[in-house]
Amino acid sequence: MTAIPRHRTADREPTVHVRELDWLMLVVMALCCLGLVMAVSVRGSQLDAGPIHVMKTQGFKLLIGLGAFLIAALTPMRLIRRAALPMFGLAVVACLLPHVFGDSHKGAARWIESRALHLQFQPVEPARFFLVLAVSWLLARAGTGRAGFRRGFLPAMGCALLLAAVLATQPDNGNAMLAVALAACLALVAGVRFVHFVPLFALGVAGMALVALRHGYVRDRLTGFLHTEPGSQVGLGLIAIGSGGVFGRGLGQGWMKMHHVPEAHNDFVFAIVGEEFGYLGSLFVLGSFTLFGYVCYRLVLQARDPFLRFIVCGYAFMICMQAAVNLLVVSGWAPAKGIDLPFVSTGGTNLVFCLAAVGLIGNAVRADRAGSFATADEVVVT
Repeated sequence: MTAIPRHRTADREPTVHVRELDWLMLVVMALCCLGLVMAVSVRGSQLDAGPIHVMKTQGFKLLIGLGAFLIAALTPMRLIRRAALPMFGLAVVACLLPHVFGDSHKGAARWIESRALHLQFQPVEPARFFLVLAVSWLLARAGTGRAGFRRGFLPAMGCALLLAAVLATQPDNGNAMLAVALAACLALVAGVRFVHFVPLFALGVAGMALVALRHGYVRDRLTGFLHTEPGSQVGLGLIAIGSGGVFGRGLGQGWMKMHHVPEAHNDFVFAIVGEEFGYLGSLFVLGSFTLFGYVCYRLVLQARDPFLRFIVCGYAFMICMQAAVNLLVVSGWAPAKGIDLPFVSTGGTNLVFCLAAVGLIGNAVRADRAGSFATADEVVVT
């Protein structure tokens, strides 16, 4: 056998990274284009909007998202590491602002609104974004002690539980659970022992039962999940998906978006994709998110620095978990919850921070490939 020269091996590794990043950007671009098309198809058919207005509005959101992508992709990783905890703290405080600057909608205060500028901002999106950054920094800083309770479990899950407690005041129980699940998955992948999560899981089940007993709408959602009615939001979404068949009714030809399926442009946009593009369109969405997760998995395996590896893993979890929850809800496999489908739903805040997450993934991969970043303040505990 002939040994491979070291310089040839070193030359091959950047090529692998670049190729996989190209696939990642291609998937994100395809999903964003689908989101723009569906925004025009769903919102453009309504009398209060129109296709030109919707094209401008959604295009503006994409433009802001591109700016967030570039900022996240070009900011030096050392600055991002230093800003991780302070920005997470500000994001948690921002989740309290809807009580002051927002209006209650269906009994919940989740949006910061500016009527003068005609803008709405959902602070849970940046909070979830900076939660991943903070947990990644804390786990990397723990070094070999991250498997333990004090160095690994407590800091990481403490951040998630703090955010969940703040979100519960809105109330936004779904996003609170998602934040805890996101931090838990990242901590487990980082090496925190599973036994530490058993008491937290038991407390979570007890908390869910208590919330269900105290709030009627939670009981209604659980009941609706177990017994889906044809006239419910999930039931109408399933009718829309089923009516599309294999090839769909055609772009713009769906009729369930005409005020039949609630939130057809946002939480239930996948139902309209299934109606207008059929099984093939649904398969395209599922395949795109599967490919996104697989590419991120490959990038995680190749990353050497712990902080950068946790960033790639954490943001892959963040986007794929949102997509999984949304698709499970629309297909009737989970209780109804207002979680956007990343890159496809029309929600501007979610789109901006999902694109920022992709930019930060690329930034972390490039920094790790260059070998110019190291977690200098990592604490190694024996």
